[in-house]
Amino acid sequence: MKLAVIVPVYKVEPYLRQCIDSILSQSYQDLKVILVDDGSPDSCGAICDEYAARDPRVLALHKPNGGLSSARNFALPYIEDCPLVTFVDSDDWLEPEIYERCVHYLKTHSDVSIVNFGYNLIVEDEVTPLLPTEECLSRNDVLLHYISISSNIINTMVWSRIYRREILQGMSFVEGHKWEDVVYVFEALYRSTGTYHILPFIGINYRSKRPGAITADLLPDKHSLFADIAASTLRYPDDDEFKALANTLAVNCLWYHAKYLLTFPYSVAVREFDRYLPTIEEIKNRPYLDEVYSRSKVRKVKFFLEHPRLYFRTRSLFRKLFSRKKSL
Repeated sequence: MKLAVIVPVYKVEPYLRQCIDSILSQSYQDLKVILVDDGSPDSCGAICDEYAARDPRVLALHKPNGGLSSARNFALPYIEDCPLVTFVDSDDWLEPEIYERCVHYLKTHSDVSIVNFGYNLIVEDEVTPLLPTEECLSRNDVLLHYISISSNIINTMVWSRIYRREILQGMSFVEGHKWEDVVYVFEALYRSTGTYHILPFIGINYRSKRPGAITADLLPDKHSLFADIAASTLRYPDDDEFKALANTLAVNCLWYHAKYLLTFPYSVAVREFDRYLPTIEEIKNRPYLDEVYSRSKVRKVKFFLEHPRLYFRTRSLFRKLFSRKKSL
């Protein structure tokens, strides 16, 4: 079963060879490695061509700069001969046997649509292994896990899984926006018909907060994320299940972003939070699912949506008091 590996490439010259070498040296060799040079101004394009010239499994594509989503979308028409698909960011690198383990599982379990694996989170010189326990989930269960945003493993990163190609057929990433993985993975999970299996292995080394990377923003603007979630419901106009799941995802993204803003100085946090009040006003009037919350959190979420300013200021006050008490 040929596995397509889509690698968008832009301004990653110091990391690119390590990334490509980790793919080509996998113990599983039946690969189609699609390197998309997204108009990189450094020597990345030449590096892609070099690998394509010496390994027939590598396809090097070149396009004007359009961003991560644009590069991934540019590769998608080239996966038609591959039953399986995955993604790798070009500043990350793989563990040697992860593809063999995933593909073997998919070959021997035809009921499984997606295989998920763990990763090493790398921030500067600190490595945090996120090693999952093995688990098999139904489509409904994995969707509820995903929209709750409560798992480091069932996460929004598109590169932490291998997908059967038919799930992704006709799908594309939203171009020109950050947080493009969130809706893409959500739709992939929704469109899957089989089960979701988590393998108990570290598969990838993920560089987070690398200077110049998208993840390096300290105070991110997430308005495009909520616009993308809202837009996704227009693709399923008569599907109440999708709409409720999508809006619950939006509620939780807002909830956790509000918690993150509380880590900043009060004046900055309040100013930033107030920018999301129109989004909260829209979201609160749409259906969302209570079953992803505990009984106590159901009340907190309702309070958050109905009285967002009061909720935020109250949480900020409690956080300040707790920090003061802790320092005494």
